Amino acid sequence: MKIKFLPLRNNGLTSITALYQNLNIVLILILLTATDAWAEDKVSEFFTFTLENDIFVGDDDGYTNGMGITFTKSPFKEFNNNNLPHWLHWLVKDLYISTMEHKQRGIAHMFFQRVQTPENLNETALIKNDVPYAGLLAWQGTLFAWDNRISDQLSLYLGTVGPNALAEEAQNVIHKLTKSDEAKGWDNQIKNEFIFKVEVQRIWKLYHSNDNGYQFEILGLAGAGIGNLESATKAGFAIRWGSHLESSFHSFALQADRQVNPLAISVNNDFYLFLGGRVGVVFNNILINGNTFEDSHSVPLEHYQNQIAAGVVWNLGPTAYVFQITSLSSRTKLTNERENYGALSITFRY
Repeated sequence: MKIKFLPLRNNGLTSITALYQNLNIVLILILLTATDAWAEDKVSEFFTFTLENDIFVGDDDGYTNGMGITFTKSPFKEFNNNNLPHWLHWLVKDLYISTMEHKQRGIAHMFFQRVQTPENLNETALIKNDVPYAGLLAWQGTLFAWDNRISDQLSLYLGTVGPNALAEEAQNVIHKLTKSDEAKGWDNQIKNEFIFKVEVQRIWKLYHSNDNGYQFEILGLAGAGIGNLESATKAGFAIRWGSHLESSFHSFALQADRQVNPLAISVNNDFYLFLGGRVGVVFNNILINGNTFEDSHSVPLEHYQNQIAAGVVWNLGPTAYVFQITSLSSRTKLTNERENYGALSITFRY
C-alpha cells in the first residue's frame, strides 16, 4: 500500500485542505497499528470537533485561534493491543494508568492546531515587546482510568511548532471567513521544532449530592507536565450542576480542547453548568520562550499563572455540545492584561 501525503502550498485554503487530509492519513496510520479489536467490545466511540477563538469575546491577539478533532473510545476494563496502538501499549503497559485495579478505562486521540499572534497585526517588523508569532500542530493521546471517586489521565503530546504548523495559512482562512484583518508579521514566527510533553492529571469527586433529579458536585483538579512544549504544575477546583453528572466527571477538564464529552451516550437530554479555576507554576512554554535549541523571538515568561472557566454542556440524542468562556492571566511579564477566548465543542457518538 502506498501512502501519499499532499503538498502544503502557500495558498491558504489549499494548505488547510491538504493539512486536514494529511492529518486523516496520519490518523489512519496510527489506528492501523492496532488490531481488529477496536470493535471487540460494545463500547462507545466518539468523534469531537473543537473550535477555540478569541473572536467569541471580541478580541484578536495573544492566543487567537485553535481547532482540533478527537477520536475517543470507552469504557473498557484494560489497555491492550486491541484498543491501543501497539507502540503506545508497549510504552504504558507497566505504568500506573494500566495496573490500577477496579478501574474503567478509555482512550482519546486528538489532532489539534493552535495559533498565537501579537496585538498589532499590521506591523511587518518584529514586535519585541509582545508575544511571538507562533503556531502549534500536534497529536495528543490521553489515557483515562477511573472509578466512582477518582479519575486519572495520562497524556502524551507529539508535534511541531514553526512554519510546519501552518498557523499562518490557518489564520488567513479564518480571518477571511470572519472578515478580520490579515496578520502581516508571520515572517517573524518562531522556527520549526519538534515538540513533546508528558502530562498527568487527577480529578477527585470531593462532593456529590444524592438527588435523583438535578445534582450538584465539587471536583478537585491537579496535574503536572514536562516537555519542551511546556513544563508546569497546576491545581484547582470546579463546581458542576445538572443531570447525569456521574457519567462525565472522569473526563472533565477546564481546558476546552480536553473536553471529551461522554454525555453523548446519554439516552436523555442531559446537561450541566460548570464554573472552575486553577493556579499553577509554569517553568517553560515554547510559545513564550521561543525555540529551545535556536535563537528566535521570545519574551519573559510569567511563571505564576491562573485560569478561570465557565460553560454549559448538553446533549441531544447522539450529539453533545460544550460552550465555554476562558480567562487566562498573562503568560508574560510584559503586561497584566488577561487573555480571553471562547470555545465550541461538538461530540458525535457513532
